[in-house]
Amino acid sequence: MKKLILILSLVFSLQSCSQPNLNKEEMIAEFTKNTPNPSIYNTHPQYRLEQYSSNCRWEIRLNDMLLFLGEMSHTKSGSISNNSFWLNYYILHSGKQIITIKIYPVEGQKTLGEFATFRLIGLDLYPDKTKDKTNYQRLLSWELPDKDVKDLPFLIIKKEFEAVVPYTNVGWEKSKDLTEIKDLDKMVIEKMKDLEEIMKEENGIAHLNLAKNSLQEKYICSYSNSKEIAEDCNDLVSMFTGNNEVEGIEWVPYTNYELVFYGNGRVVSLRRRGDVFNFYGPAYKGKWKDDKSYTEQCFSKFFHIPEGSDKLEIIR
Repeated sequence: MKKLILILSLVFSLQSCSQPNLNKEEMIAEFTKNTPNPSIYNTHPQYRLEQYSSNCRWEIRLNDMLLFLGEMSHTKSGSISNNSFWLNYYILHSGKQIITIKIYPVEGQKTLGEFATFRLIGLDLYPDKTKDKTNYQRLLSWELPDKDVKDLPFLIIKKEFEAVVPYTNVGWEKSKDLTEIKDLDKMVIEKMKDLEEIMKEENGIAHLNLAKNSLQEKYICSYSNSKEIAEDCNDLVSMFTGNNEVEGIEWVPYTNYELVFYGNGRVVSLRRRGDVFNFYGPAYKGKWKDDKSYTEQCFSKFFHIPEGSDKLEIIR
């Protein structure tokens, strides 16, 4: 059965349109100029996390930023999940990092029950994955205990680890506290609709022009060279242009939502209910052209207001 796809915020990011538009070649040149050459770093450390679960729902946050989107909102008994996450995008600089794991029952069940299983298989450091993909150090592992949890409505676990990386990204650390801003939901919806229009117009160049800040941080923390930056830009543009394999598209309206905060109140999104997933950004539903099966597509978005600005921008 064809898998439903969520395009994560690692791939797409939207920011203010105040800067002049550039074509694709100019954008690639700008990214290359502003991204440190990986050769200046002695090593290229990467952090990864792998989890396994069954018969429960869960979410994992790193530095209070959501790693898993949708929170498995419609998980039924018997469901199994196994995921691997790249963490550097949420590690802004060296120092203490906080992992938060929330585990809660499957839909329709009030407690975890005796069959809930969750394993943090490993949080691993690859000292220099560019040169050696097999050498790693296991920093953390954890498993949901069998005893004394079946009657719990949820369980929250926090773990810490020290990261050492050669780069520094700004991210959301200096962003404004959003929790007291009036009509914040309307501001978020407006930004989501801007991106929705770009998607409808299949305007990959426009998206590339709007993605500068978040993409730049991605290239920095992934140690991207000029060739990799060019390939990624080309992929982002082509992804918007004539490649839709879904027919009968129906865009999901911005109703039945709640504001959800991340990044210690400095990052926000709207969570909306879907038939299968919870949506954190522009979303549509339809049928795959090849086998006519149902699908939902979501472009997950998380917003902040940078230091010195009063405009909402997408941060991840």
